[in-house]
Amino acid sequence: MLKHIILIILLGLISPLLSVTFELDQQEGTCKPVIDFYADNLVSAEIAGQGYAGVADVGGISFSNINPASFDIKNDAQIYYEYGLKNDVNLFSDITNDGNEVTSYRSGVAAAFAYKFTEYVQVGIMYSAKSSYNMDLGKVYNTHNGEILETFRLNEKRYIRSVNIPISYVLEKFRFGVGLNLDIYHSEINNVYPLENGSLASYCGELDFLLFRPKLGAIYSPMQNLSFGMSVLIPVEKKLTTDCRFVCLEFDKNIFPMEILVGTKFSTPNIPLSVLFDFSYKQYSEMPEFVDSNNFHFGLEYTPFKKLQIRTGMFTNFDIRNTDYTITDNAGNKYDYWVDSDTFEDRKFLTLGLSYFWRRTEINLAVVDNSFLTDSDVKQTYAKLGFTIQLAHP
Repeated sequence: MLKHIILIILLGLISPLLSVTFELDQQEGTCKPVIDFYADNLVSAEIAGQGYAGVADVGGISFSNINPASFDIKNDAQIYYEYGLKNDVNLFSDITNDGNEVTSYRSGVAAAFAYKFTEYVQVGIMYSAKSSYNMDLGKVYNTHNGEILETFRLNEKRYIRSVNIPISYVLEKFRFGVGLNLDIYHSEINNVYPLENGSLASYCGELDFLLFRPKLGAIYSPMQNLSFGMSVLIPVEKKLTTDCRFVCLEFDKNIFPMEILVGTKFSTPNIPLSVLFDFSYKQYSEMPEFVDSNNFHFGLEYTPFKKLQIRTGMFTNFDIRNTDYTITDNAGNKYDYWVDSDTFEDRKFLTLGLSYFWRRTEINLAVVDNSFLTDSDVKQTYAKLGFTIQLAHP
């Protein structure tokens, strides 16, 4: 990643005995959405089963992850718990010897509580591990006369935990919501930099920060079986500092771009079938090495009888690299920023899910996979289990 290149250049120019702060006018590397297609934990077992479409849908507290106006409490209060798994993958195997093995690092866990204050006002709080990865970058060696003297193991970790307080207000055919979302960000990197004698020395860096990003949402239902929804994640810029062993790198400008979701839900009047369609937009072009993200989500939900709902759907995850972007060295030579790799491609995911209702408990299962719709060596599979329990005053 570009962050690694920057650190190697800077650290190679200074003595290990110095403690220096460098200011950089660019994005911190692990804050970039390079492998977000894998890192995202797709929080909400119910929404995941229906093509991760639900901005115009209404359901339990986990729906507030998509739209803070979407969650609805049937009784007086609600408890939610979710556990998710995703498979390990091997990235960039076509351009490195062994590839870069990526593991989930943190499971996709979510827990929430919601309370209905009045007929019109509902408030909840949800904790989720919404993004995570642990990337093994391989090994490098210090050698002398062909003999290995020292071995360095390289890796990078990142996880984003989130605490979200969604508040929804219901007014006849309208639902309004705001999500007070606080991201707790942590990343670690272990790498090497060159010394003057041509050997390598190890360094490690850590990044920890909090990011407040409110989300606004609304749903309009002109008819009982038709609704339209929209949510907007407010863009944020933040100055960040990565603490390394001998230096601190201050990244002056870090962009966390605007995200917009719009969608609709239609329920057929004669059979218990609902159709959902969402469009997702993320303004990644604020970073010059990326283009805007435009993706589609399609879902179906069928209720064969009162205690069972069956879901399916699909969604896209298109490549967001700006492949025309170049960098220039000190000699004026231009190079492509992105090394071509089959790891980056347009992905299409197929989803399956169901909900079973037992008394006041709803059990949700979902599987998300790209094997059937995408011809790729990088196979991604998510499995999710969630429980929603409705509570009522005695």
